[in-house]
Amino acid sequence: MRLLRVGRISALNMYPIYHGLERAEDPTLRFTDGVPTALNAALLDGRLDVSAVSSIAFARNAARLRLVPVASITADGAVDSIQVFSRVPFAEVRRVAVTPHSATSVALLRVLLGADAPPFTLLDRPPAEALEDVDGVLLIGDEALGGLREPFAPHRTDLGELWRARTGRPMVFAVWAASEEAARERPAALAELAALLTRARSAYLADPEAVVRAAAERFPFPADFIRPYLRRLRYEFGPGERAGLEEFLRLAREHGQLDAVPPLAA
Repeated sequence: MRLLRVGRISALNMYPIYHGLERAEDPTLRFTDGVPTALNAALLDGRLDVSAVSSIAFARNAARLRLVPVASITADGAVDSIQVFSRVPFAEVRRVAVTPHSATSVALLRVLLGADAPPFTLLDRPPAEALEDVDGVLLIGDEALGGLREPFAPHRTDLGELWRARTGRPMVFAVWAASEEAARERPAALAELAALLTRARSAYLADPEAVVRAAAERFPFPADFIRPYLRRLRYEFGPGERAGLEEFLRLAREHGQLDAVPPLAA
């Protein structure tokens, strides 16, 4: 039996879905853990069949991927885990060191700062140390959550919150996509995974406390911190998420982050 190779984001933000997939104990799935940029690359070079991927990475490679339009990572306002920590207010931020782990958040920051901002540098040292040379640092996932719990900069800006204030739309940070080969050769396996994703989301909504308890055992955050954080996120991919993603991709193209906006069809 050929296993379906599934990417698994190794951060708290997607845990409600992966918790459900793990509990399903489907023997046909093989998980590979990684940060978003690593999973993006693994899907594109054939080491994965399907994964949650950065929404901008999907758009940039839409000719080689097929959307699995049943799940996402979306925030309709503050997201907590996508933050610019800065030594000046956000309106004064120009020079930024960005995490190497994210594609969508870097593109979103370019949209929010404007195309005339200087090129970003890659964050290659501790964030507090980097702030000696740049105005701000972009962190995502558990690193950003750690920065909220142990502040190291006088200012912080939640990019999900800023996006919502400027556009009135939810921000879709990641979607699910399959390789073109997997979509062509294994449609039944992908359909079953889509059903599992839908059931995982429903199970989380029916009993979020079970996920919070399990997450507190797996991640370095207490339940009282995890609970409100997960409430900020949603995992469906319906009309609102599609409209928010279309707006983001349109603006990403305007700001030189994307060559063309692909149709968001399966």
